[in-house]
Amino acid sequence: MKKELVIKNIKNAKDFGVCLKRMRKASSLSQKELADLMGMRQPTISDVESGKGTLSSVFKIIQALELNLSISNTSMSTFSKKESKISKMLSQIED
Repeated sequence: MKKELVIKNIKNAKDFGVCLKRMRKASSLSQKELADLMGMRQPTISDVESGKGTLSSVFKIIQALELNLSISNTSMSTFSKKESKISKMLSQIED
């Protein structure tokens, strides 16, 4: 069964790495065990968890931990709300 990784307010690669570390620990795996499972070296896992890994390594870890990754753009929803408020204000002015 795949686990869901819900991450909010990620501002940088280090924040994302911390979340992956939490999911690894929730799966009861050490960095070495995860690395062995993936055919990688333990320092690669450490790099990703500290925000220094490659995007390719990140995706391999996500797959190995059987995580679902969803990405949404909260700034776009904020923009849409502002846009609808502006449209509403303009329609009131036109009336």
